[in-house]
Amino acid sequence: MKRSLNAALIIALAITAEACTVVTDPSSGSSASTGGPSNTALMDRHQQVAEFANANLERLRNDMAVGQGEYLASLAVLLDIDVDHQPAFFALTRDQFTRLFPNERTGATEMLATLDQEMRADPRFGRRLALN
Repeated sequence: MKRSLNAALIIALAITAEACTVVTDPSSGSSASTGGPSNTALMDRHQQVAEFANANLERLRNDMAVGQGEYLASLAVLLDIDVDHQPAFFALTRDQFTRLFPNERTGATEMLATLDQEMRADPRFGRRLALN
């Protein structure tokens, strides 16, 4: 009896595990932060960047303070920063941290606007971000 109960439990757990899918790819097309049929493929770059920054602002703040981290690297990809320029981008966010986050209430929109200005002014980038 105990063996059949254990076997049934194992089968039930296996079926449950197969039914659960955890999506960790930000380009997967789904977003836990929005309701309805929103789809990343239908969002333009500005919307993707803004949604990512809004959802991960504290993590971005922490990464930018030290000039490295998973969320900062993801932002660089969303901004289409070439891999060769990413270390310079990371350094820029670290060096300009107090401009990007002048106070604790700084929101994602303000931070992204300042980041856009800083990148346009920096000769290493000299191009406008796809934020406007």
